[in-house]
Formats: sequence, C-alpha cells, structure tokens
Amino acid sequence: MSKPATAKLKFISPVLASADVDRDVKWYEEKLGFKNVYDSSAYQDGKIDYAVIGRDNLYMHLQFQFPEDMISTDVKFEVENIELLYQELIDSGVIKEEQIRRQTSWNTSEVSFFILSKNRITFLEDL
Repeated sequence: MSKPATAKLKFISPVLASADVDRDVKWYEEKLGFKNVYDSSAYQDGKIDYAVIGRDNLYMHLQFQFPEDMISTDVKFEVENIELLYQELIDSGVIKEEQIRRQTSWNTSEVSFFILSKNRITFLEDL
C-alpha cells in the first residue's frame, strides 16, 4: 500500500520582534552582512513594520512590536503542497478552515496559530 501524499517542509524562519524594524535591518546589514530581501514598503506606505532579511540560504523575519508586547516568538515554515498540510491540520483539530489565508498581500498562502507555550507557528507557501 502506498503512503498518502504529504506536504514537504522546505525550511524554517524565525520571526523576531523589533521595536524599530528599519533600524534593525540596517544593523543586520552593517554588522552581520545580511541583506534586506523584502519589507512592508512593497505593500504599504509609511514606516517599515515587517522585513525579511537573509544571508546565504538563511532568512529571518523582523516584525514590529511595542516593547511591552514582546512576549512570544514566531516561527515560519515554508512548505510545498500547502493544501495537503492544511488538510492535515484541519483533520487533527489544530486549525479551522476559516483560519487559512490563501492569498495574502505579500503573495503567500498561509495559516498561523499559537501553540501551548504561546509561541506562534506559521506555515506558508509562496504563490
């Protein structure tokens, strides 16, 4: 009997809280050699509140948070065949269909949820 098709997890990206995303992007660029791969200026005007920075094949996300709200960590998993994973998560009772965002402003299909430790997990696929 063949094993049913499953989603493939491609890589993991931490999401770090930042009180000033633009400042922190510049620090990572100047001090650690990261590059700004993508930021919120691509889809909204005003102060940058979200950025993806990378070096080599590793990426991390910086997300604006007020300092008093910096209480959890986010982890993002990039996935192939995310619809299969959505069904796994629905079948196991982890998410409900209405939590899925199949077309975001930043061209992903994704779902996020908090785990027991109050950290957020996001599974996404680039569109």
